[in-house]
Amino acid sequence: MAQPSESAREIILRSAILDQHDLEIRKDYTYLFQSEQRNLDSSGKVTKTESRTQEVLILYGRPYERLIAKDGKPLPPDQDRKERENMDKEIARRAKESPKEKEKRASEESKSLQQVKEVLQEVADAFDFRIVGEEELEGFATWVIEAEPKPGYRPRSKQTRMLPNFRGKLWITKDGYRWVKVEAEVIRRISLGLVLARLNPGTTLAFEQQRVQGEIWMPRQVRSQVHVKLGFVKNYNLDVLVSYSNYRKFQSDSRILETSEVPATPSQ
Repeated sequence: MAQPSESAREIILRSAILDQHDLEIRKDYTYLFQSEQRNLDSSGKVTKTESRTQEVLILYGRPYERLIAKDGKPLPPDQDRKERENMDKEIARRAKESPKEKEKRASEESKSLQQVKEVLQEVADAFDFRIVGEEELEGFATWVIEAEPKPGYRPRSKQTRMLPNFRGKLWITKDGYRWVKVEAEVIRRISLGLVLARLNPGTTLAFEQQRVQGEIWMPRQVRSQVHVKLGFVKNYNLDVLVSYSNYRKFQSDSRILETSEVPATPSQ
């Protein structure tokens, strides 16, 4: 394996900066996403499956999620009508926002985006990285990089306090330094917020991205296998898959929303 001219950490830093850039323009796209949750018993047998398909639209410059299907079937006419009525109400509400309300909302969105950027930046400091190989993935030549929690690292914010409880692996393109895939595994029990819930070791997360029209990298799917304990006795095992599709670019000169289909870049 030919060694890169940069260290694994330098590759991670460059890729994090590029991903931050994509965060700025992802808000210009509409898309569909389907979330499917499968409940599993202690032996791994599926006991229940539920799915929801939602359409993300741009209403007056902001995303809006509208439910369009459940369990793989279109909504019944009465529920679909209610969803459309709710969207019409939201359109009317956003149309009447005062300049002060718009300024406050923009400030909150900017703060939220900055927090995500800080998390991405801190990832480079929270782990020790090591290049372990090369792979062809989704048509792209990638470096395969393992990430182990850095001993003694102290998270700098509430958003990053869980990082030392994970180990991971990343697939980053040699051409462009983009994250094609990330896998993470919980290695120490994590307490969740104010709820008496614990995320157990063995919980895994896999995140995949795709390049859309050569302009931007967008999520393809997120899969998590979750082992969580509520209270002191109740265990839940979940298999959750979120799939993203039908990316379309929002046209800023339209009154509310206007889209044109943007296909994913074919594998090279």
